[in-house]
Formats: sequence, C-alpha cells, structure tokens
Amino acid sequence: MNFVQAIQTLQAADAALNASRPLPFPVPVSGLEAVVAGTVLGLERGDWWVPGLRERVGAVLRDPPVDRLVNAASGAKPYKVAPADTAPALRALTAVGLAAANPARCAAVHLGIGSVADGAFHEALNLAALQQVNVLFVVAVHPLGENAPLGRQSAASPSALATAYGIATTTVDGSSAKDVHVAVTAARAA
Repeated sequence: MNFVQAIQTLQAADAALNASRPLPFPVPVSGLEAVVAGTVLGLERGDWWVPGLRERVGAVLRDPPVDRLVNAASGAKPYKVAPADTAPALRALTAVGLAAANPARCAAVHLGIGSVADGAFHEALNLAALQQVNVLFVVAVHPLGENAPLGRQSAASPSALATAYGIATTTVDGSSAKDVHVAVTAARAA
C-alpha cells in the first residue's frame, strides 16, 4: 500500500468510525493522517502500536475491521494495537512496558504536545532510557485550534526533553507520510 492509498484508507475508515458513535467519544484523525500512515507503515506487524483516540483509526492499516475500533478501550490484540487510552502520557508508559516485554520487537506510541508536560511522559522517557528498550515516541506538534486553547505546556521541546534523557530524536514534517515513514523505519532499525 502506498502513502496516498493509506491516507485515503484512513480517511474512509475515520468517516465510518465517527458515524458509528465511537466510545468514549469521536475524535477525527483530521490533520494527522500522514503521521499515522507513516508510523503504522514504518512498523513491522509484530511491533506494538499504541495509538490515542485520534490515531486509533490507523489500526485499519493492520487489517482489523472498523467496528473493532468503536470501543477504544478494547484494543485489537491480535493486530498488536493497544487500547487507545484517554490519558496520553500514560500511553507512553504502556509502550515502554510493551517494548520491555519483548526486547526483539519495538513499540510506537502517539502523543501530542500537551503530553510532554505530564509527569508520566518524563517517567516513560526515563524508564525507556534506563532499560534501553525499543520504543518510539511519536509526538505530533500541531495547532489544536480554538476548541482546545492551550498555553505553553513545557519549557522545552519534546525532542529537547528526549535528548536530555539520552534518547535519540528526529524531527520531520508531519504532513509528509513518507518523511514520517523514513524516520520511523530508521528509528526502528536503530
């Protein structure tokens, strides 16, 4: 599947998911399609993927049906998709745990800029660095719009925080699924 097809698949699945009254509430993937497609396509099938509510529709790129995604709390274990927790920074700890449980694989977690101010995010970075687990923290830095007016959440960028914990970082244009894919593939290989 190429990136254009992946994004089209995500958009169609997103419309179907949000029409199905997803639990706990609908959160469209709009604006993050390239980040989600690039990340999921950059992982191997045996790698765990830990999406948020907004990103969970990306699971369709791993073949579960859309109706399997209606309840975010159920996840899709056979497809290595963790439940979409409403506590973003706690997802980071979940990803670290999944990566620690199987050192031969990796786990990728989706986070937003608001997550970096949460203590659990810092705990996850620290634990990942201490245990040297194969976890990818995918942090989308994008404007949230007037419905979620947030002031500055952190005194440092997400990459500066990760670097402070000794974690390698890469910054890419999140509107390019190819750039995200290349970064995820390279990080996974490292």
